[in-house]
Amino acid sequence: TPEPDAEAPATIVWNVGSVADRLGIAASTLRTWERRYGVGPTHRTSGGHRRYTETDIERVMLIKALIARGAPPMEAARMAQSTSVAGLARALVEAAGDDHGDDLDHSEVVDGIIAASRDYEPERIRALVGGALRRDGVIKAWTGVIAPALIRIGREWSEGRLGIEAEHLTSEVGVGELRAHTRAAGRLGSSGPTIILASAESDLHSMPLIALEAALADAGRACHVLGAQFPAKALASMTANLRPTIVFVWASLPRTEDDEMWQVVTSMVPPTTAILGGPGWPDRPDARGQATVSVSLESTVARITSLVG
Repeated sequence: TPEPDAEAPATIVWNVGSVADRLGIAASTLRTWERRYGVGPTHRTSGGHRRYTETDIERVMLIKALIARGAPPMEAARMAQSTSVAGLARALVEAAGDDHGDDLDHSEVVDGIIAASRDYEPERIRALVGGALRRDGVIKAWTGVIAPALIRIGREWSEGRLGIEAEHLTSEVGVGELRAHTRAAGRLGSSGPTIILASAESDLHSMPLIALEAALADAGRACHVLGAQFPAKALASMTANLRPTIVFVWASLPRTEDDEMWQVVTSMVPPTTAILGGPGWPDRPDARGQATVSVSLESTVARITSLVG
């Protein structure tokens, strides 16, 4: 809670927990900004406790707004520290009205996501990914920003420059933003052609499905997302009962021609069309039967929309 200053009763000062609640920033993040960048409480109470003044809080608010634009934390802190007390209010208005990275090209947004992943800053990742989705739509944001960022994080992890936690953090934030984009696309009717999205058995990857769901929402199409590791028997049963128009199955891990999921998707018949995505499927076009292969998010959306009308 705010505390009256014992030496100047008209001044209210705030502890870190109160500032965290007030601004919606984790207390650990506030302590990190103070430790790394020197932006923190400047007032000391008569008991020697450090507390935030309103000016200190405005500087923290400015850092938060600048990071949401895609600025690196160190640069945001430098700008906040160099802004005069009189100029803070104007700087806050200008930062709050920014476009979340609209002035950055895709490579710069990817650089920002990598830096935020390394610094464990989910809010900054969220702002960059969300800004790309709003600016470019799902297909361009996925191909230009989200997928390249995840590929680069995976490469840096394999080379020992990033921890696996960076990949998990970025993936979870990315999934959240894609889901939010789908919801923001509006309520999609449940009538019309049925579209099913699933990942093959033993395949843990579901993010490509979430991206496809969001891209289809942009196109005004609803679908059933069954997620990762969906059993082949369950897919066969659901397809037989529901007779969907589209079944899309993602496979990151290698699948062989005696794989049960392969047998299920290649044996589907009209009115169902099976579309395969991911690098795991056998490279045997003549053995795919009714199944077709899609090599990108854009081509998958185009294929589905052409089939459902």
